[in-house]
Amino acid sequence: MSRSRPFYADHAAAYDLLITDPVEPWVDAVHDVLVRTGRHTASVLDAGCGTGRHAAALTARGHHVDLADAAGALLDQAAKRCPEARRYQADLCSLDVGPAYQAVTCRGVLNDMITTF
Repeated sequence: MSRSRPFYADHAAAYDLLITDPVEPWVDAVHDVLVRTGRHTASVLDAGCGTGRHAAALTARGHHVDLADAAGALLDQAAKRCPEARRYQADLCSLDVGPAYQAVTCRGVLNDMITTF
């Protein structure tokens, strides 16, 4: 289980300086799939939203995007980018938001999730 993300909390201020890949190819692909499946204004949960770059780009394309991340400092930055979004500070392994979303996105987060016994 991924209960905390200390690396991201410790380096949240530098995150956008370090992670500079363009959001457009990924956001365009997600948007295209949503539109092709009739979800022109989809309700989306960005699980592991980081600083909200991708969520903001999906919002700009007309989707309603909510934010989820275990790192509070990153989630705070994402909330500034996406002030209309609901936010969930939670471990994605145990997050339960019910069937409220038409799509859930998750990029580069699964590598932080492990199960311990």
